[in-house]
Amino acid sequence: MGEDWVLNHFGLMVTNRNDVLKYFQSLGMGVSVGPQPLLPHEEGEGELTYYQTLHGNPITFTYATGGTHDFRDGESQIGDCQLEVYPMNPGPGMFISEYLDQKGPGINHICFNTPNIKEDTQILLGKGCDLVFNATVNGETVENYLDTRKFGDVMISLRPSAGDWEKAWKANNLAHPLVNKWKMLGVDIAVSNIEEASKYYTDLGFSEVSPMAEDDVLKVRSHRFNIGPLIFELVEPLAKDSIYQESIQSRGDGIVDLVFLVKDLELEVEKLIANGAGLLLKENYQSRKSVFLDTRTEGNIITRLVQS
Repeated sequence: MGEDWVLNHFGLMVTNRNDVLKYFQSLGMGVSVGPQPLLPHEEGEGELTYYQTLHGNPITFTYATGGTHDFRDGESQIGDCQLEVYPMNPGPGMFISEYLDQKGPGINHICFNTPNIKEDTQILLGKGCDLVFNATVNGETVENYLDTRKFGDVMISLRPSAGDWEKAWKANNLAHPLVNKWKMLGVDIAVSNIEEASKYYTDLGFSEVSPMAEDDVLKVRSHRFNIGPLIFELVEPLAKDSIYQESIQSRGDGIVDLVFLVKDLELEVEKLIANGAGLLLKENYQSRKSVFLDTRTEGNIITRLVQS
């Protein structure tokens, strides 16, 4: 499952979109590139079906497609990764609002392009993942959300393969002179029960990268899986002073950090600290050298840089 998926974006739920975009840009980390061109600009009828609450009944809206779209999201281009910053208000209503109400700002979904959206969706539905959101244009799905929150509290969103218009938009973003050269590796997901979480992702059909192991430096047990081009590293803290334990205590299971590969670790860390990021932890474990930086001021996400 997921071998031919391509990362589209990470979905960061916030109440203050503009502040978050400005923050990442002020760090020299992300460049604001405007709202994404989600829907194909073709005339016809669009349909949105979503759960007003995660455990409620679906509600469907239809609308005319084509022309301009007034999207509320903003995109921050961080290396070769797009962070979708989506503003909502906490409280009852749409499932995104529920996430904010329960956990505060954070990444609640990861979106992938797949050439087999119908087949992949049916596979995950067959494994017990409910459909939380579905958007169509002229009867064809352009995005859906599947509820894979059982362990790790992150949903998977699927879109069909990118068209020429979307590829051109992404290429233009990557060519921006202020976009850094970081390469997205994956995410660290704090979990309170790594055995059950690992079994869950295995049962969904995702392949193991490496066996479960203990990290004496970070004081965690971890298990890595390939999901599309990303490494999902499930992390169970073994010590009370772990950043992962802190995250579980304050927010429950979920994504703690974004992990990037960089060519010059010391230089990149120096730049971020000079711009206001905090130094959390340095790791030099076996052949891996990485640094954890506190970039939680807006958006509540830690940044982990790994030496290539």
